[in-house]
Amino acid sequence: MRAWPGALPAQRLQARLRPVLAQAQSRWRGLPPRERKQILGMLAVVAAAFVWLVLVKPPLATLRHWNTELPRLRSQAAALADVLSGAGSSAIADTSRKPAERVRASLDAAGLAGAYQLREAGPGLQIEFGDAAAASRVMDWLLAAPASLGMVVQQATLQRSEDGASPGQKSHVRATATVALKRQTGNGS
Repeated sequence: MRAWPGALPAQRLQARLRPVLAQAQSRWRGLPPRERKQILGMLAVVAAAFVWLVLVKPPLATLRHWNTELPRLRSQAAALADVLSGAGSSAIADTSRKPAERVRASLDAAGLAGAYQLREAGPGLQIEFGDAAAASRVMDWLLAAPASLGMVVQQATLQRSEDGASPGQKSHVRATATVALKRQTGNGS
């Protein structure tokens, strides 16, 4: 049976499948009942394997992955929230004070009181840390505080002090840093 040239695609497909389906039905009917049961059992096993491998196993693997990953992500989010809450300290909020006063207050709060000299240098501020400045405190301040003050480090020069400190003592550093206010990107105002 051939489909005529103007037939719809569904009709053409049906016309091609009819002989194949008729042949499969005749073969199925010709099988003994025991072989029919074996084929049906095999199809059930294949269908179950398909359902397991394609529909069940991937979502279970995803759930297992996120059950182990979520606690780690939650602890990282909590740590990040702590850091961000500390970065948004009162130094940013208090923009009524001059930049030099804000920097001085930030340096004193970081435990560097008396270990630095602050002076204006053009559009920025130059900070000189003497031999008494602990290297860890200076580095911590240089990495975090200027950004929280709305400033940026333009230049920094560090030199380790040769004070003969033993391995158990804190190391000290001589440093000079120039900080300036961040330039605001224009928003049309």
